[in-house]
Amino acid sequence: MTWTELSLNGFIAVPFATALLGFAVARRREGLAVGLAMVGSLATLAWTVERNPVVHRAPGSTDQVWIKSLDVHWHLAIDGISGPLILLTSLTTFCCVLSLVRHAPACGGRGQLAALLMLIESGTIGAFLAQDLVLFFLFFEVALIPMWFAISIWGDEHDPVGRRRAANRFLVFTVLGSAFMIVGFVLVHSVTGTFDISAITAAAPGGDTITLAAVLTGIGFAVKTPIVPVHVWLPDAHAKAPTVGSVILAAVLLKLGTYGFIRFWLPLVEPDSALLLVFAALAVVGIVYGALACLAQTELKRLIAYSSVGHMGFVVLAVATYTAVGVQAAVYASVAHGLITGLLFFAAGAIKDRYGTGDLAELKALYGAVPRLAGVMAFAAIASLGLPGLAGFWGEMLAIRSALYPNSALPHDTFVVLSVIAALGVILTSAYFLKLMRGMLQGADPSPAKVDLHWLEWAAWSPLILLTVVLGVAPGLLLQPTAQSMMGLIR
Repeated sequence: MTWTELSLNGFIAVPFATALLGFAVARRREGLAVGLAMVGSLATLAWTVERNPVVHRAPGSTDQVWIKSLDVHWHLAIDGISGPLILLTSLTTFCCVLSLVRHAPACGGRGQLAALLMLIESGTIGAFLAQDLVLFFLFFEVALIPMWFAISIWGDEHDPVGRRRAANRFLVFTVLGSAFMIVGFVLVHSVTGTFDISAITAAAPGGDTITLAAVLTGIGFAVKTPIVPVHVWLPDAHAKAPTVGSVILAAVLLKLGTYGFIRFWLPLVEPDSALLLVFAALAVVGIVYGALACLAQTELKRLIAYSSVGHMGFVVLAVATYTAVGVQAAVYASVAHGLITGLLFFAAGAIKDRYGTGDLAELKALYGAVPRLAGVMAFAAIASLGLPGLAGFWGEMLAIRSALYPNSALPHDTFVVLSVIAALGVILTSAYFLKLMRGMLQGADPSPAKVDLHWLEWAAWSPLILLTVVLGVAPGLLLQPTAQSMMGLIR
C-alpha cells in the first residue's frame, strides 16, 4: 500500500476505530471514552491538514475493486473540492469533542456521544472521499444514521416527545432522499455501465434516462442540503438536537448535500437543462423564505436553523449557474457557512445552558450579563450577515456574481432577475441578525448575570473565529485549489 493509499484510508479508519473503542469503554469509563475521542479527532485533524490539497496542492487517489459482482470500487480521492470540506469536518468534530469536556449532556452518556461524533466523522469524510456512487451512498448513510440517535437520546431534555418527533422526521426525510438518490445512481449505471464518477464525468452522458437520474438525485440532494420545499425537517432537528449535534448537522452534514450537487449532480446535467433553472429558482425562494422566517422566529436555535436554509440557497444557486465561478462560490460558501453557523450554534448552546431557555423574549441585554459570550454571538451574527472582511461575505457575493454571469446556454435575463432577488435576501439577512442583536444583546435591563466564557469554550471556538477572519481576508486560500480541481465538471 502506497503512502497516498494509506493516507486516504486513514482518514476514514482513524475516527472509525476511535468510535469503536469509545463505544467499548463508554459505559464503564466515560472519561476514557471522551479522551479517546479527543485523541482520535486531533489525530484526524492533523492528518487531514498534513495530507490536504488546500495545504500541499497535491491531489491523491486510490482505486481497487471492492464488490466485483456489483461493479463497486473502493475508489477514494481528495482534491481541491473535497479537501476543504474534509478539513472543515475534522476541525468541527475536534471542536465538538473538546466542548463536551465542558458541557456534559444532561441525560448523561457523554462518552457514548463522543464516540457517536467520531462515527459521524468517519462516514462524512468517507462520503467526501468517495468516487464511486454506491460507496458514496454507503458512507452517506453511515454519517446520517448516528444523528438520529444524537437527537433522539441526547436532544432537548425538557421535551422528550419533541426530540423524538424531530429525530423521526429527520430520519424519514433523509431516508426518502436516499431512496431517490440510489435509484438515480442505478439509472446512471444502466446507461454508462459504471458507478465511477470520474468515468461518468469524462463520458458526459446524456439522454432521457440520464435526465431522469438527474431529477432523482437532485431531489435526494435537495433533501439533504436542504432547500425549499423539502427543508421542513431542519428547524425541529436543530431546535431539539444537543449543541454538538446542531453544530455537526449545520457545519458538516448539510455539506453532504451541497457536495453531492457539485460532484455527482453536475456531471449528469446538460448546460442548457431546464433543471438548472428549476433548482436556481428554488434556491432563491429558499433565500428569501429563510430570511422572512428568521424575522418571525422567537427561539434562538430555530432562527439559526432557518438562516441555514437561506445560506444553502446561495450554494445551490451558485451550482445551478453551471460556471467555474459558481463551483468556486459553492465550495467557498459551504465552508464559510460551516465555520460561522457552527460558531452560532456553539454560542446559542452556551446561552441556553446558562439561562435554561432559548426564548428570545426572555434573553435581554446579554452584553451586560455575559459580555464575552455576547461578543462571540455578535461576531458570528455579523459574519453570517456577510460583513466584508469576514468569510460570509465572499460566499454570498460570489454566488450572486455567478448568477449575473451564468453559463451561456442558460437564460441570462432570468438569472439576472434571480441574482437581484438573492441580493434582496442579503438585505433581509442583515435585518434579522441586526434585530436579533438589538433585542438579545443590547438594552438597559439585562438578564441575570451568569458565568461568562470558560477557557475550554474559548479553546473550542477559537479555530472557527480565526478561520472566519483568515478566509475573509484571504479568500484565495480556498478559491485557488478549487479552481484547479474542477476540470470536467463544467462542459
